[in-house]
Amino acid sequence: MRNAGGFLLEDLGGGLWGHDADEAWWGFNGLFGGYLVSLAARACEATVADPARPLRSITMQFLRPAPAGRLLIEVTTEQAGRSVWFLSGRISVDGKLCALFLTTAATDRDGQEFANRTMPDVPRFAETPADTMPRIFALPVFDLFEEREIHRDGSGVLVWVRPRFAGEIDLSLVVMACDVVPPVAIGRVSDPHLAGTITLTAHVRAPLPVPDSAGEPVLVELHTTASTGGHVDETAFAWSPDGRLLAESHQLRFLRRAGEGFIGH
Repeated sequence: MRNAGGFLLEDLGGGLWGHDADEAWWGFNGLFGGYLVSLAARACEATVADPARPLRSITMQFLRPAPAGRLLIEVTTEQAGRSVWFLSGRISVDGKLCALFLTTAATDRDGQEFANRTMPDVPRFAETPADTMPRIFALPVFDLFEEREIHRDGSGVLVWVRPRFAGEIDLSLVVMACDVVPPVAIGRVSDPHLAGTITLTAHVRAPLPVPDSAGEPVLVELHTTASTGGHVDETAFAWSPDGRLLAESHQLRFLRRAGEGFIGH
């Protein structure tokens, strides 16, 4: 099992954080996008440094593929209110801007709670056959997760995702789990396509990390509505094994035939 040290950040002062990324986190032609979002989230959590103000959302725009090596994550506190913090930032490598991000951290509020969505009725992880995932491409990042597919059709996917590295179910894991599942769109088109992410937004729906959750899986529920002009939407819901909605993510992807090359993560 890989050590969680793959997420360690170096505090360089002044809102600047350093990270040495290796090719174990490689996606198609750059570092896995969910990994970059996770690193940005951790840098923002460290900047806020207040458990009473957890991250509530993060949005990332992917400008260019990020190579392995030394990453610089710059976090700016735009406003630090009594209840809500607004932060922005960028990720660069060798002076080249690779991604931009916005995050919000906020205290709990005394508001009425409700839930309009429940976890799908699925077999437990242990009851789901292994080696059920269709793989069009062999990527290093896939080796870091065990995925057990339950259902896939033209509009949705249900997959159990369990990390092969140490750590509890936290925001980093939830974001990566939602992003590592092969997109619905890949199985919807008639010939091999790549699906690169342009933007990704994640909203946290439960307190994270989940206590005593090391080694536990996350159920990922993916939905896609349409592809228009070569751009496709993707919504993901991440559920704990006991049925709690942990987070949801929304992506704008573009589709490109595999033979045409690839720009994105």
